[in-house]
Amino acid sequence: MHKPPSGRNLEAVPPELADETKWYTEHRTLLFTTGKWAVLGAVAGICVGFATRLFLWVLELSFNLTKRLDGLGGLKIRYYFFLPMAMPACVWLIRNFAPAAKGHGTEQVIAAVHQRSGKMDWIIAPIKLIATILTLAFGGSVGKEGPCAQIGAAVTSAFADLMRLNNKDRRKLVICGIGAGFAAVFGAPVSGALFGIEVLYVGRLEYPVLFPCLIAGIIAHLVCGAHAPVPVLHDSFLEFGRVSLVLWSLLFGLIFGLAALLLIETMRGMEKALRTFKRYPYIVAAAGGAVLAAIYAIAGESYAGLGTETIESSLSGATHVMLFAFVIKTITTSLTLEAGGSGGIVTALFFIGATAGAAIAHLFHLPEGLFASFGLVAVLAAAANTPIAAAVMGMELLPTQIGVYAALAACTAFLIVGHRSVYASQKLGFSKSSGWIET
Repeated sequence: MHKPPSGRNLEAVPPELADETKWYTEHRTLLFTTGKWAVLGAVAGICVGFATRLFLWVLELSFNLTKRLDGLGGLKIRYYFFLPMAMPACVWLIRNFAPAAKGHGTEQVIAAVHQRSGKMDWIIAPIKLIATILTLAFGGSVGKEGPCAQIGAAVTSAFADLMRLNNKDRRKLVICGIGAGFAAVFGAPVSGALFGIEVLYVGRLEYPVLFPCLIAGIIAHLVCGAHAPVPVLHDSFLEFGRVSLVLWSLLFGLIFGLAALLLIETMRGMEKALRTFKRYPYIVAAAGGAVLAAIYAIAGESYAGLGTETIESSLSGATHVMLFAFVIKTITTSLTLEAGGSGGIVTALFFIGATAGAAIAHLFHLPEGLFASFGLVAVLAAAANTPIAAAVMGMELLPTQIGVYAALAACTAFLIVGHRSVYASQKLGFSKSSGWIET
């Protein structure tokens, strides 16, 4: 292979050698970049995978401890009766040690990526872990992915500082942390990686981060070892014709989009209502905990905490789901997060989607487990504006024949919800409608 003369730039190379020299330079750079980000992505996956595994272990331990409070001393005391004390404790922790850990974790990570090139304080990781465990262990209606994303982002940001990476590389590594956290906690490595790069914008993907994010997601999933809460589905969907199932997918996609919209607007309304009392955060947290405890006492404790058992039963079609179960979960999740609780929101989206799908399918005498699985991914697509990640999740976690139609429902719900999102820090990459005007 010919080399350009020493001391001469590429423009000075004879035309017959320019293409060959450019090819050599480009592929040498690509080989170096690929190796570099394979290593960084793997390191991010290992760190986030172990951090997520620790978080899930401590969370399970805390569940076992708080359940012992039930019937303490022969009294009719339930563990969620302690929420009026647990939620102010969360507020105190976050306000005094890590204000950036407030709310559902993914939202704060998105803001850090857009505003500070992913720079996050390492103290966020332990504070977020403790605050989320306090919230969930005593029945707060939140998810577990937000803390994992925020812990993953804090860990990768600290690693970037240790390696003295520049702002551009830190930003990429923190995005890997988001995807790895999602992949590890839900046992979905590919859709988790896609979620990390898709959740930052509406209608735009961070393609330069796709490769390291996939590496990080797969490694984190292997290290953490968590499995997706999706039981084996029955073959009842085979009774549908292909055209009929397409039409039902579109109809349910519309319904799931409206369910996601209800959650978004409920959260906004709750935030505005409680803003009046922002000078009294501890009173708001205690009152919010008391209201949540009252709701659980009346409606049942299936709406407390993660609600994983309800999600699994909805997907299996084993038990009938109450029609307005998703509405109750919408209220409890909004109240928990806006009153000062700490945690994620995606598990709540799974609950809302699965219960809405099962309940509405029951009304039409349709297979409940089938449409609950559609709701699982479709509400995620709509509320988080992540249709590609949700569609891939449908095909990654569900049987292929079901996943295809779940993807259609997810993309329909994504359009129906418009430009709203549970993540206020998302940036607009493209408009879903030519009639939409930015305000």
